[in-house]
Amino acid sequence: MYKIFLVVPPGIEQIAKNEVTSLFPKLRISSPADELEYECDLQTIYRLNLLLKVPNRILVRFGEFEATSFQDLFTKSVRLPWKQFFKKDVSVKIRTTCHKSKLYHSDAVTERIHQAIESNLAKKVPLLKGDSEESHGKQQLIIVRLLRDQVSISIDSSGNPLYMRGYREIVSKAPLRENLAASLLLASNWTPEFPLIDPFCGSGTIPIEAALIAKNQPPGLYRDFSFENWPEFTQSTWQNMRREYIQNSIDPTTRIQGSDRNIGSIEIARKNAEKAAVNQFIEWNNQSISDVKPDGQPGWIITNPPYGLRISSNKDIRNLYAQFGNVLRQKFQGWNVIFLCNNVNLANQTKLKSKSLLSFSNGGINVQAFFTSVD
Repeated sequence: MYKIFLVVPPGIEQIAKNEVTSLFPKLRISSPADELEYECDLQTIYRLNLLLKVPNRILVRFGEFEATSFQDLFTKSVRLPWKQFFKKDVSVKIRTTCHKSKLYHSDAVTERIHQAIESNLAKKVPLLKGDSEESHGKQQLIIVRLLRDQVSISIDSSGNPLYMRGYREIVSKAPLRENLAASLLLASNWTPEFPLIDPFCGSGTIPIEAALIAKNQPPGLYRDFSFENWPEFTQSTWQNMRREYIQNSIDPTTRIQGSDRNIGSIEIARKNAEKAAVNQFIEWNNQSISDVKPDGQPGWIITNPPYGLRISSNKDIRNLYAQFGNVLRQKFQGWNVIFLCNNVNLANQTKLKSKSLLSFSNGGINVQAFFTSVD
């Protein structure tokens, strides 16, 4: 059994917990102090990476001990079962943080951990530098954390962050990360029986994530993971698992619409949707907010409109929010709405009776997800 930890963007932890409970009701919480820590077998690690929409990463707890000297750190690290996660031709990236500890130099800690890995495996293991979140080729990310002389070492099972589904190679201005878009959809309790419109769709992330849900297609179906490089990984088991979910996908009849006044954004959104294999289930329109209109029964508007710092700090966009509110009141009676905004006063320009549903960081900007029902 493995102890795992879900790395989740601050502010959407409850959404992540709810998702795990819904998809993995028998998964056991391993730490009462942290409800994002679980115990599971290797095949469940496969499924968690394949199915979960919200987390950034899934880490395996690997070693925990006290170290007050570099010799102590090396001696205890070299005893860990590194061969369980390393096979030939795999390089390593080590990400280290040190707080309130005698060993406070993160580069020196990284160096000792790297030496311990090479000594344990009795071979050279290339050490990759840089802070990029992206993973290329056969590489293994190790997370090392020192807090009050307590060392925690974790093995990343995901590789590229889980929000990198593999479909969005092209982005428009100020894109919304895929897992944040999915979190909005999950928080709304939207279901594919109801239409969904994103009138400020940008590169199309919200409509694409909605289409993946409607299609019953796992977000990780067309990407690679770090666990595929582990010695205990079984290719046949993994392929059978993926095949199972491919066979269980459906062709949704839900009306999902994305629109944007920028034709370039619509072209990008369409290309991203094609790569995600959901373009045929989304209606794309090059139009302004004033031209958006409903078709059929009331449903959901879930969107990420422009806001001050995100596009241009010098441009007054209060009129855009006022127009957004006018369109909703005139055309979308009975619809539910979730929109992101970084400023309560700006959100109030819609003159809708909205309340804050979630709060998180989007592209380094603190934003809130505002919810309202149009009366």
